[in-house]
Amino acid sequence: MKKAIKSTIKLCAFISIANLPFITITQLAGIDTFLDSFENTGHYIYLQSQRNSMEPNIKEGDYIILQKSSHPDFTIQQQDIILYCKDSGETVYQRVHHINCIDTVKRYHIIDNNNNHTDKPIYENQIIGKVVSIVDNNLWNIISIKIWEVSIHNLNIGALFTNH
Repeated sequence: MKKAIKSTIKLCAFISIANLPFITITQLAGIDTFLDSFENTGHYIYLQSQRNSMEPNIKEGDYIILQKSSHPDFTIQQQDIILYCKDSGETVYQRVHHINCIDTVKRYHIIDNNNNHTDKPIYENQIIGKVVSIVDNNLWNIISIKIWEVSIHNLNIGALFTNH
């Protein structure tokens, strides 16, 4: 009897420890993003900020979880932080201040370094994705992100839940 209880406790401890990275990602990115990442595997990536961003919340070395603009339910709203490609080819993170449409063409106006509304709009074809989460650069977060990435890109967990 004691052996069965000891084995059960070991199994519960193993399952808890094995799930800690997924619990961490759920806390960092949100449950909706976590679940959606298994359904839309190719539409989430993580990047490490290489330089100081135009967005003050993103510091050099931070990890950014990005929803790609190719995601089927991709939408941008005011105050979202986007990663886009400037005319010069440089990629920049900035916050959307205002969105307007001319016919079917959406124009996104961003906030510059001085917290001012810019005159030059960003168009949909320039947008790479939107920031879902900004993650501090520490060892546990890095391990959790890498395990999450491997699981969404290399394991077909979604196939376990579909009927054949």
